[in-house]
Amino acid sequence: MKRSLWRILSLVFVAITFPAWGREPIPSGNRWLDHLKEDLLPFWTSETALGKPLGAFPSIRCDDGTLYNDKTPCPEVGALRPPHERYLVALSRQSFGYGVAFHLTGERKYLDTMKAGIDFIRLNAMDRANGGMATTQDLSKDTWGPAPGIRTPQQLAYGLLGMAFYYYLTGDRDVLQDVVSVKNYIFDKYSTPGGALQRQPTFRAGVREDKALVDQLDQMNTYLVLLTPLLQEPARSEWKEALVQLSKVMMDQFYAPTDKLFFLAANKPSDRDLATTPTDFGHNAKALWMIRFTGLITAHTELVDFAQDNAQALLARAYLADCGCWAGGVLPGGVLDLDKVWWVYAELNQLAGTLALSDVKYARYLPRAYDYWFSRFVDTQFGEVWTAIDGRTHEPVRKMPKQWEWKNAYHSLEHALVGYIVAQALYNKAVTLYYAFPSDEMAKSAQPYYYSGKAIDMEVETIGDGKRTQKLTFSNVH
Repeated sequence: MKRSLWRILSLVFVAITFPAWGREPIPSGNRWLDHLKEDLLPFWTSETALGKPLGAFPSIRCDDGTLYNDKTPCPEVGALRPPHERYLVALSRQSFGYGVAFHLTGERKYLDTMKAGIDFIRLNAMDRANGGMATTQDLSKDTWGPAPGIRTPQQLAYGLLGMAFYYYLTGDRDVLQDVVSVKNYIFDKYSTPGGALQRQPTFRAGVREDKALVDQLDQMNTYLVLLTPLLQEPARSEWKEALVQLSKVMMDQFYAPTDKLFFLAANKPSDRDLATTPTDFGHNAKALWMIRFTGLITAHTELVDFAQDNAQALLARAYLADCGCWAGGVLPGGVLDLDKVWWVYAELNQLAGTLALSDVKYARYLPRAYDYWFSRFVDTQFGEVWTAIDGRTHEPVRKMPKQWEWKNAYHSLEHALVGYIVAQALYNKAVTLYYAFPSDEMAKSAQPYYYSGKAIDMEVETIGDGKRTQKLTFSNVH
């Protein structure tokens, strides 16, 4: 009798001590907040990061956070990244990062810095004469370019990233108007008869059809998925149609059913032939993440089913049990690419974490995959994360800086935001996030980033100039 009682008590102890996904716990929500404050933000809050004037963020810096100097150049920047240029993509991504910092901490200084970046973009990069946005500033001449005919929809989408997130946090209608304007420009100027968006605008004489996965996908993850649930009719229905259209374009034109993989181009049969064409797991993970959210937003259950079926295969293929880490992709012939790029790794973590909220079996990947991120990717001396990790030595690849035109605060800080939300939800704890709506009534319709949840508490703080901050607490986040 005593042995049976002891056995029952032992099982109860194990059930309480160890989570349902295994004996290894995942990092807590507080661990993700510490990661944000101690590992990431020091790199983005130094004086050199903020720009002069505030909001004119430099696009490229050395690994120690200093600005590039021609007289004493840091080798990681090199001559391939001219320091006399500022990029719309980098400005927008950095603005997004400050938004995440405010969202997770409630510290108004981060929102003020984000707004400075958004104001700089709206004042300088918005092409109010031709439509769309300029994507590059030549600092030596203080001019913006290039001509509208050679801007890509991917660049324009990332130009909207910061503004979309700012609207999500604040409900600023003027910012939303600019987002809608550029979104309409993209779909008007880049659409092909088959529904895809192509690399170059259709008004260019003699332009050939050139379809890239990123031109579809990055419309979804920069503004469409986040903002569609927040819009009023008829815009909400129009944006839902755009989401479904892009999902089906990716599935029909960029996806290879035999390999259960997406490829980066869709212009000829060999573009989707794994025998000769590589693909990365980052775009695959992000595509499935966005298609799944699209299905949930639009009630297209077939999209949810497609995403979940393929995600199960993708994560199993990408996970390397020997290191508890993710591979980077598939090389021609089907060989795994063992090297890890920061954004690919983050996207795989985010996909696995999101799926774990509805099926806890996916959480089994998280303990070791997260630990690898914290122990291998983080620069413990100067902050932020390395661009790449060598898959064989597990050491940082120092050929590229931690900040350049396509690597900025976006992926690392989004990864912290998603990590926090997922951890709180998996541990059945409330998710606390901060917003800055002009009225508390607007805050009642807020949701926790891409996810759904029930707001169970709201605390309001008003600072001296009348600005309001709402601290929202969500339960049942999924």
